[in-house]
Amino acid sequence: MKNKYILILMTGMLVLSSSCKKLLQTEPKNSIAADIALTEAAGIETLVNSFYQTLQGSGYYGRDFIVIPEVLSDNMRIVSTNSNRFVQESNNAIAATINLWQTNYNLINRTNGVLKYVNTATGLTPLRVKQLSGEAYFMRALAYFDLVRTYSYNPKQVVPGRPNSNLGVPIVLNFVETFPGDIIYPSRNTTDEVYTQIKSDLDKAITLLDNNFAPKRISLSAANALRARVALYNGEWEAAATFANAAITGGVGSFVDPPTAITPALKSAAYASIFTAASSAESIFELNYELTESLGSDGLSSIYTRSNPGGAPPSLAGAGYGDAAPQANMVAAYEAGDVRKDLLFAITKGSEAILWNQKYPAAKAAQIDNIKLIRVSEMILTRAEANFRNGSAIGASPQADLDKIRLRANLAAVPVTLDAILKERRVELAYEGHRWFDLLRLGSDVNKSNSTLPANATPNTVIPFTDFRLLSRIPLTEVQNNPKIIQNFNY
Repeated sequence: MKNKYILILMTGMLVLSSSCKKLLQTEPKNSIAADIALTEAAGIETLVNSFYQTLQGSGYYGRDFIVIPEVLSDNMRIVSTNSNRFVQESNNAIAATINLWQTNYNLINRTNGVLKYVNTATGLTPLRVKQLSGEAYFMRALAYFDLVRTYSYNPKQVVPGRPNSNLGVPIVLNFVETFPGDIIYPSRNTTDEVYTQIKSDLDKAITLLDNNFAPKRISLSAANALRARVALYNGEWEAAATFANAAITGGVGSFVDPPTAITPALKSAAYASIFTAASSAESIFELNYELTESLGSDGLSSIYTRSNPGGAPPSLAGAGYGDAAPQANMVAAYEAGDVRKDLLFAITKGSEAILWNQKYPAAKAAQIDNIKLIRVSEMILTRAEANFRNGSAIGASPQADLDKIRLRANLAAVPVTLDAILKERRVELAYEGHRWFDLLRLGSDVNKSNSTLPANATPNTVIPFTDFRLLSRIPLTEVQNNPKIIQNFNY
């Protein structure tokens, strides 16, 4: 079947639901329908709920899209005693990169279906049409943004000796319902064109959404936050600061900011609560997992640690693999007294002294955490960077935002510089899937440590920004079946 990565048949795509009432609940479920027509309310609700199920999967935000960017980068590595998961990615082997193509074009097709039928489906109130439309526009924007930053350089990014460096991913806006009638064979749009589409979708979402179902469903604040993230990658500093400020002040998620007079131990506990609570106080948008939705050994916590029930400390006897650990230069990035380092748990695995990251400690239940897709702290750092680059103070000065992050971490204030902001961004957002993409957008080489603890540091491996491996390989089946698709360089 040609171009199967874009063709998504409705039959068999979704599983059986229990009731229309369940589909309208705030927290999306995995139980969604296959046989409800999109001309009816239940069919549209079903399809929108399936968006969240896709994000939850281990191939997307449920694991891979967070773990792989960390082990590809200079943040994490797969330790010597391992389950053979993500070893090639940790070694930056050729084509061992992120693969989102099929997942995201599947998701995009479903968003196109919702947008085609939502305004004519029977049984939806005007308010519900707005919410569902807004969710579809947001999700299509997210899917394209994750695709374009995986397979392409940033817009206007100059990469010496790299042909076709302006190519993004194909923009597909038609809904594939029938085969072969609805199938198209698109070429790659430019990155500028893809970013224009992403911004257009998010701007529409912002006009449609409210915050009634936040943070476990897409909301106005989430749309503003994603719009800020997109603008940051695109070098649109004023827009990045403006949208980040709207997300920060939107009333969804709050900065966990204990009084400065309390002890470092209490500061450490307050910071840890961002990740140990079943639902994070900092979340602008998080993926909700019910107790029946555990990914088990395929989940994120399983790769990062070996967890024990009831909040007990992790151990070698706990559930999971505990294969990923911070690299030596990541550990060295923590300053003395930084309470964020307290989330690292020292363990000896095999004969190797390593650290387990406890940002996903199976806090909700065995091998289950809600995944924090957008946090308030990210938006504060986005606003700080954008304002600094722009010479502005939209919402707050860059110095004030940098101080806010550092003082909470039990660190002294330092004069604001771009390097200081980027350093805080790395440490604050470590292990959450941002670092690889930050290195790419900044045009930075990847300076990898081949050990975990600084005292045991072995010679580093430097992957220059011009290395072709920094972009993912487009699936070979897609290139073979669609002659219009130009493969990324050297694959």
